[in-house]
Amino acid sequence: MFRWILEIWAGSSPVEFESSFGLTESVQRLKAATRRWALFNVSQEAAAGTVTQSRVSLQRVIPMVGNSFKPFFTGRFQESHGKIILSGRFTLHWLVKIFLGFWFGFCVLFTALAAFAAIRSQQVAAMPLAGIVMLALGLGIVRIGGWFSRNDPAWLSDVIRHALSTPMVAPPVGSGMGSNVAQLGKPSTSGPPKVILVVTAVLALLGVMSFASAITGIQSYQGSATGSVVTHYANDGLRYGVAAYGLLMLALSYGIYRRRLLAWRMGFAILIVGVAIQALTLATSNDLGQARASALFFCVASAFFTIIWGRWWYAQRIHFHD
Repeated sequence: MFRWILEIWAGSSPVEFESSFGLTESVQRLKAATRRWALFNVSQEAAAGTVTQSRVSLQRVIPMVGNSFKPFFTGRFQESHGKIILSGRFTLHWLVKIFLGFWFGFCVLFTALAAFAAIRSQQVAAMPLAGIVMLALGLGIVRIGGWFSRNDPAWLSDVIRHALSTPMVAPPVGSGMGSNVAQLGKPSTSGPPKVILVVTAVLALLGVMSFASAITGIQSYQGSATGSVVTHYANDGLRYGVAAYGLLMLALSYGIYRRRLLAWRMGFAILIVGVAIQALTLATSNDLGQARASALFFCVASAFFTIIWGRWWYAQRIHFHD
């Protein structure tokens, strides 16, 4: 336990990667195997960060997945006995360490002051427990974040070794090297990828919920301790439309599970139609009043995130076939 807490601040044990090339070429090869920015990488898994002779800082970036408590590789190139070595550690980002320092420092200070107050007054005897709970909560969040990123050090190590020791002819999938063009039309035969299963499950659930709503005639339901409010559809046309939407989602989920190219193309149609409906609703609404500006902002924001989702969905083309 104490060793794990120490690793939060100090990082892992030192690791070294020996390069088969000179210093300048090693830096260029590792830079080519990674990406400079992580923020705009929404299409494929990649190693991203800074690569220079004096400083290397890399993280594993998974599209649409955020984890502030994942490990970074930080190190530098150096020459030892005529060989180029990349040495460093896997550790948390320095901003995360500062945040945790404030968090744990506040928890310890609060617990100490609460314990002093509890000694003087029995009415606040339980106050120290609040500090202990906050401290445990912080450790738990770090632990969970570390568990979700437990494979990142091995993955980053593989990318680094491949860049520094082998010819640049067959880059590892997701490392950011080369292009995905060669992978198009070559879906895996080992079963549906995880992303296909997740998208299938989400669309199937949405389809079942929409179809069940149309069958029962219940548009929405709100329950509380004082009772419940059930809203029915205003007309049969809207109800039939929801039923058709549910059937479309079920059919689309099946097509995505089967990895049909038509289903992949329909995914773009769903995204475009959603933005178009929002824009049409905004343009034809006459009762927005002063809320029109905020509605326009959310419409633009929705279009922006739709573009991001569209770019991510485009990268999933490698999983589909005719």
